[in-house]
Amino acid sequence: MFKFSTKTNFGVKLFNPDWWEPTKLEWAPVLLNENKPFWKNQTQPNGRPWKPLTNQYRAWKKRKFGEQPILRATGKMQDTAKILTNLRNDRFEVLTTSVGPYHQFGTKKMAARPWMSVPDSSLEKLSGIAWKNILK
Repeated sequence: MFKFSTKTNFGVKLFNPDWWEPTKLEWAPVLLNENKPFWKNQTQPNGRPWKPLTNQYRAWKKRKFGEQPILRATGKMQDTAKILTNLRNDRFEVLTTSVGPYHQFGTKKMAARPWMSVPDSSLEKLSGIAWKNILK
């Protein structure tokens, strides 16, 4: 059996056992902000370029949205993205437009073009936030 205590023998708290709630609330805007450059650069959060659109899909988008930049036809997918933090199982979920999951995971006709993840560039910021809340 394993027993773990958050207090010393003198009754002093070693760390904040409720650190996760404030941490995930602080992480959400950091993650949204950190993912914006990947959208702009059309790369995955791991730095790999997005797969190009097929000629057929590109032609369809041009007919539907005209000559304007394809990624910013409406801007809703990225601009309205929110990270939901009030979930069970310590998960984050991204709430976006109905086409967001198709972009992230792909379809039969469109290659996945992931735009949301936990990029390596965020890890230092996220760990700093976590430790600040753990040691509160």
